[in-house]
Amino acid sequence: MKFGLLYEIEVPRPWSETSVSDGFWQALEQVKVAEEVGFSHVFSVEHHFLDQFSVASAPEVWLAAVAQHTSTIRIGHGVRLLPFHYNHPIRAAEMAATLDIMSRGRLDFGTGRSASALELEGFGIDPSLTRAQWDEALRMIPKMWTQDEFSWDSPTFKMPPRNVLPKPVQKPHPPIWMSGTQPESAVLAGERGIGFMHFSLSDPFGMDAKVRSYRDALARAEPVGEFIHEQFAAFTILFCGRDDADAAARGGAGATWYANLVELVYASLGTLSADESYAWYRERIAREAYRERDLGELVERRPVIVGGPRRCTESIEWYESQGVDMMLFLVQAGNIRHDDIVDSLRRFGREVVPHFAGRR
Repeated sequence: MKFGLLYEIEVPRPWSETSVSDGFWQALEQVKVAEEVGFSHVFSVEHHFLDQFSVASAPEVWLAAVAQHTSTIRIGHGVRLLPFHYNHPIRAAEMAATLDIMSRGRLDFGTGRSASALELEGFGIDPSLTRAQWDEALRMIPKMWTQDEFSWDSPTFKMPPRNVLPKPVQKPHPPIWMSGTQPESAVLAGERGIGFMHFSLSDPFGMDAKVRSYRDALARAEPVGEFIHEQFAAFTILFCGRDDADAAARGGAGATWYANLVELVYASLGTLSADESYAWYRERIAREAYRERDLGELVERRPVIVGGPRRCTESIEWYESQGVDMMLFLVQAGNIRHDDIVDSLRRFGREVVPHFAGRR
């Protein structure tokens, strides 16, 4: 079992003059602590226009800064949005390769297509085209990294022979991931031979079935890259307190703030066209989006891990039993104080991480 962090760079309102910049710098300080206590990865999302929920609109810049303040923790896009109006495939390949150079070969390249109407409509993107454009870019970018002369000719993307530079440090290229929430996404990732980041916060049930479907799909994979990257990661919120009561007092409000707000962000998909690839989200919106969840429910269902070291360990053991390879934790949630996040990370590293060392 490996442990990673995932950052949205949340900045709850009201804002002062330094609130947004403080969010970025405090996140960087938290990553430095995570590296010290045994975390192996840190990822940043890419979001646009989401106000207090996320200001991480230029993840490659923040990740480059993280690379200069760390030496061992792997640095990743979680994810780079690949529909063409978000990021042109050539630019996505160039920026990722440069980040791999500046991190001295520590990049993980997570990919996705976006799941909020606020973002898709803001960039003028047709939701019905997002999956096809993600898939096409996903197949082009590894070739740009590995071929001295790359060209492409399809109905949607044309490029004459060019050498896309620079090339990544890692050979043949950085590990590739896909992020997703709906069950079929695990199959799509497996069929393409890439790692899968599961947004477990929305749907932790049936985790073992999703892991099995991912592994089954890997067995018939036609890899988009030069190798198969077999990793299943689960995303949750983490706060590790002295005991369950302390964790609830210091981390509970922030965890529930995020868990309820993220459902409203996805609820914006209800305004999109009836594209079938987003049907799962519309069905979930009808059931869940406008229902308040309390900490007790979230902890019991396991999309949130807020507790003392024993509860944290037991929750992670459940994910381990489902076949999960890596836990991705959001720790900068809501109004949880920076000092409390650092305290939580240090306690987790001291009292939980050793329990899983050397297992699987």
